[in-house]
Amino acid sequence: MKDTLLDGLFAYSAWQPDRRIDFSSFFWARPAGGVLIDPLPLSDAQQEFIAARGGVTSILLTNADHWRAASDIRSALGARVLAPAGDRDALGDRAREVDAFYEGRSDLPDGLDVEVDVRWVRGGKTPAEAVLYLEPLRALVFGDIVRSHVSGRLMLLPDAKLTDRAQAVRDVLALRDINQHAVLLGDGDSLWTGARSAFLEFLRDLGANR
Repeated sequence: MKDTLLDGLFAYSAWQPDRRIDFSSFFWARPAGGVLIDPLPLSDAQQEFIAARGGVTSILLTNADHWRAASDIRSALGARVLAPAGDRDALGDRAREVDAFYEGRSDLPDGLDVEVDVRWVRGGKTPAEAVLYLEPLRALVFGDIVRSHVSGRLMLLPDAKLTDRAQAVRDVLALRDINQHAVLLGDGDSLWTGARSAFLEFLRDLGANR
């Protein structure tokens, strides 16, 4: 687990040689209950690290494709899996392992409903991908729809993987009102400094090429 500039937020990743990027996951050590976001497999050392910081009560998924190691972690750590309601069908048999589906922040447990804003981007790989804003950390979290293949630069999911590019662009542009300090990415390098200006530049380019 890597320390980050955000208090109580840790990151870990796995290199993807075919894409030349890291897939990343995040552990938020909250007093009210730790959260894993789109979790990759955990080593024994990583599980010990989490346990030393109060453990995990929730696994928060942004989309069905980022199920990753949710099953194993749910069994090993006793955490509840929270998944987007619109991805129930996309999860297939895994939907039986989801402890709660959420449509908005009011569906989130353990005080997450007052700490995490939930926005939606349609037109991606799944019906509606959740974009999470961790308000105490001022961190915006993207699973798939926004990524980075060049460190420090944001990009939209490639057109070949979008079901409706125009809709995805509209929904991403609607995130302009969020004043984030960091942009956390499931695919590629997160932005820990200069995130606001980089995000606005990304939105300007996206709007110009919509």
